[in-house]
Amino acid sequence: MIAPSRPSLRRAAVLAARPRCSAALARSFAAAALAASTTGCLVLEPPTYEHPEQTAPVLTAVFPPPHRPIHITPDDKTNDKPKEFVATVLSEDSGDPVQIALYVDYGSRTSEDYPYPYRRFAESPSFPAGTIADGQRLITAKLNFGLVTLPNDGATPVRECHTVTMVATHALNANKCNCPDDPDDMGSLTWQIIDCDPSEPTCPESCPPLDCETIPCLFCDDPSLADRCANL
Repeated sequence: MIAPSRPSLRRAAVLAARPRCSAALARSFAAAALAASTTGCLVLEPPTYEHPEQTAPVLTAVFPPPHRPIHITPDDKTNDKPKEFVATVLSEDSGDPVQIALYVDYGSRTSEDYPYPYRRFAESPSFPAGTIADGQRLITAKLNFGLVTLPNDGATPVRECHTVTMVATHALNANKCNCPDDPDDMGSLTWQIIDCDPSEPTCPESCPPLDCETIPCLFCDDPSLADRCANL
């Protein structure tokens, strides 16, 4: 008959030592806790975070679709029917509200002596500050064509053709022709406007793009605006 196997002496010594090691480890932790309680509390400082850097607003059109021309009819020119331009804005504002401006015929001027980088201006209310984490926020700007008349002096190749440009920024500067104070802090959208009833035979269905070789052009990033508009 074969006798049952027994653990070796070395293994038996290891097994016997395990409870003693666990007890010693527990006593070490208890001693460390007692030492901490007698010397004072361990205070952990909260992590510090840098203030998020402000970013230029990014606009995305919602309505009307920017790829479709908008015909302005006599009914649109009544004072009680302003046209709505709806978009979303995405930006890190660092506590500053987002300001919206609407420019008619942005970039074009009647002559070289005309100081503004647009032919009509309509400012809309500002919108509360937000963050990138908020995602896209809805904004609406209204233009009352009964109060803000469209130019009809034939400065464009087709006199009925105009544009409405929405600009979003964190600061508009009156000394820079009501353009963004920082040209790098702006986002924009442009809609094509046709000033006639589409039912009229002579009313165009579309308009040519802005041609700066034919019409003197000026934009909000031009450094000369500070001199052109400061004393107006």
